[in-house]
Amino acid sequence: MTRSVMMVSLATLTLTAACSSEDVPQAHRGRMFDRTGLLAGFAGGEGLEGDVLEPGTYYTGIYDEVRTVDCATTTEREGLTSLTKDGVQFGVDIYVRYSADCANDKVVEAILKAIPPTVPPDGPRTVPAKQLYTTFVRPALGESIREAFSPHIANDVNEKRESILADIKRRFVELMKPKEGALAFVLIHELNLSNMDYPDELDHANAARAVQAVLKDKAIAERERVTAETATAEMKRELAKSEGAAEAARIDEIGAALKRNPEYLTFDLQQKMPDIYKAAGDKGNLVITAPAPSVLISPKK
Repeated sequence: MTRSVMMVSLATLTLTAACSSEDVPQAHRGRMFDRTGLLAGFAGGEGLEGDVLEPGTYYTGIYDEVRTVDCATTTEREGLTSLTKDGVQFGVDIYVRYSADCANDKVVEAILKAIPPTVPPDGPRTVPAKQLYTTFVRPALGESIREAFSPHIANDVNEKRESILADIKRRFVELMKPKEGALAFVLIHELNLSNMDYPDELDHANAARAVQAVLKDKAIAERERVTAETATAEMKRELAKSEGAAEAARIDEIGAALKRNPEYLTFDLQQKMPDIYKAAGDKGNLVITAPAPSVLISPKK
């Protein structure tokens, strides 16, 4: 290679390298990573340097790189399991909404120093939110679930379900709080415990228990219905006896009165005769005349 060709190649390479730039995407923050090489005379190469970078495009020179932290709010669904005191395994479905605490420059710097970024085929090297979740959030969730389930036996879990779920949330929040003087790399925005998964044997037992409870309630309701109907029948019988006694007393009084005044029947019939004949005449063409009163009334001896 001639000297002129070499000079052109170096000039082209230098010009191309000098125009290099990288982006800090939206919902990311980053820092410049100082690298060195042949064209820089192997000078520099001091690693992360400078202020924390906001989203934008930055000049990187020949060798430098932009390294970023994913600051977007992300939701992860996690299914974790734990053993009870008597060795039965339960599962819990959890949704966690979280993000890196990118508002704090010190946190961004600490994350980039502590966690190696991924190496994508293009774009800046980034510490993704999933890596933060795996490193900081998931272990705290696992410990919270283990501590919440381990004091209970399997048969108590169904009754204490709500208190166990509340205990998981409380323990998790406590574990995610930074120790005194430490930084909170991850912010937890929301934690939802959506479901508790019982072992198949307990699912069957719970279903059978629910069926038995329904049958028991049905039997109790049937017994109460029969008891109520029996009480009603007894009350009706007592009412009939009372009504019969009252009617018998009435008949006795009427019979005694008629025995004392037998002429009353004749008098009563005479009073009703006109209406009887009138009704018969209205329904037919037969004219009936009332008999003479002397025929109906017998002289008293």
